[in-house]
Amino acid sequence: MNNPRSRRNRRRPGTARRLRELLGADGELLDASTPEELDRALERFRAARIDVLGVNGGDGTVHLVMTAFARAFGAEPLPPLLLLRGGSMNTVARAHGIRGSPERILWDVVTRRRAGLPLRIVERDLLRVEVGGQPPTFGFLFGTGTVVAFLEAYYAGGRAAPAVAASLVLRGMASSLVNGRLARSLARHERLRVASDGDEWPEQSYLALLAGSVPQIGFGFRALARCDEQPGFFHAVGVTGSLLQVALSAPRIAAGRPWRRRLALDEVARELTVEAEGLRFTVDGDLYASPSVVRVSTGPPVEVIVPGQTRV
Repeated sequence: MNNPRSRRNRRRPGTARRLRELLGADGELLDASTPEELDRALERFRAARIDVLGVNGGDGTVHLVMTAFARAFGAEPLPPLLLLRGGSMNTVARAHGIRGSPERILWDVVTRRRAGLPLRIVERDLLRVEVGGQPPTFGFLFGTGTVVAFLEAYYAGGRAAPAVAASLVLRGMASSLVNGRLARSLARHERLRVASDGDEWPEQSYLALLAGSVPQIGFGFRALARCDEQPGFFHAVGVTGSLLQVALSAPRIAAGRPWRRRLALDEVARELTVEAEGLRFTVDGDLYASPSVVRVSTGPPVEVIVPGQTRV
């Protein structure tokens, strides 16, 4: 499935043609840049009983595609997922060690299948995110607070690119050392009521609340390193420290070492409920709002294909 509107695909309009040529008779590439096109592609792929779902787009595209498939498939197993890294944000792909162009990733998988070789997979659980009586959304990463403030500042810049995001992270960390304006705009502590699997967390102000079924939250930071600790669970982290404390702990977070209690609370959970008035949150980089309560729970499992030239 191809999103022709993703920033990377707009910069490289020939990508879809090259992917079709690589697929040949082994598959079909459908464009899906609107909800209507996505629904039509889903119906066609489901009727064909596809055994691999490739998504050529970034985190936001993958999030929307997986939401549509998870809603439609219900209790049926989801097809294995191939992440082609066709967007400006490819955090989930990077979390699985997937590198290279969409063409290189697809070619690796197609040639292995034609040779009868098994595909390498990593089993993940999607997060199921619910707000009131609205239909659930599905993804791999959830965040509030500073995570949302960072994304808002990133999108407001008008140029979504990895280098721009990396620059914003570095400037934010530097600003935190001197309590600068950027740090103050990002340091959005919120009073939250949080519970994991029915157990109440201390009611206090959180710099950010994170949850995910993949270890990385971007730029190599393994903030959710316990996500694989138990099958069917995800890692939830409530950051209570300051932005300066987080910046000073960056090497520790990048290495995936345990969170210090003075900096954060963390649990491995099946369900997380978050309550706050006018809560802003993100799922895989897309921004949402809730009037009060958000429920995050373990969603359906999905096998993520890891091309052979990469490493997890």
